[in-house]
Amino acid sequence: MKYLIILLATFSFNIFSADTKKLDPIIFMLDLSIVDSQNEEAKKFTYEITNKVKANEPDTIIYQYYFDSDKVFLYEVYKGNDAAIKHVKDFRGSEWEKRFGSLFVIDNFSVLGNYSNALKKSLEGYPASFRGIEGGFSRPAESLGEEIYEL
Repeated sequence: MKYLIILLATFSFNIFSADTKKLDPIIFMLDLSIVDSQNEEAKKFTYEITNKVKANEPDTIIYQYYFDSDKVFLYEVYKGNDAAIKHVKDFRGSEWEKRFGSLFVIDNFSVLGNYSNALKKSLEGYPASFRGIEGGFSRPAESLGEEIYEL
């Protein structure tokens, strides 16, 4: 499972680093545990919040939940800091956050990318670790160029 996570993170982050118009994506990767084996309620919630995010956050590129027994992996990719901050602001203090907290415990939360101090501040109180990118490349980004930017 960890290899799949690393592969997804690497592909998703590097795919946006085209030289022509460079996106500066922010990736959230969360390992979650389901509270009190509420698997069916947790699955139902993920469909509801996914519809909300898709309808209200056009700069959220990827927002996916992966289930395995009582464990869940949440994978989020934003076009940049502003999109990630919008997501956090929409979530904090909402009924969505309350329901999320009743269904999931955050075991691990990684924020990847060229994160801003404003994003870091917006996530205060969450157990997030921050990792900036240093080097690398993406063959798909080099091939697709501007098409990626138009996502």
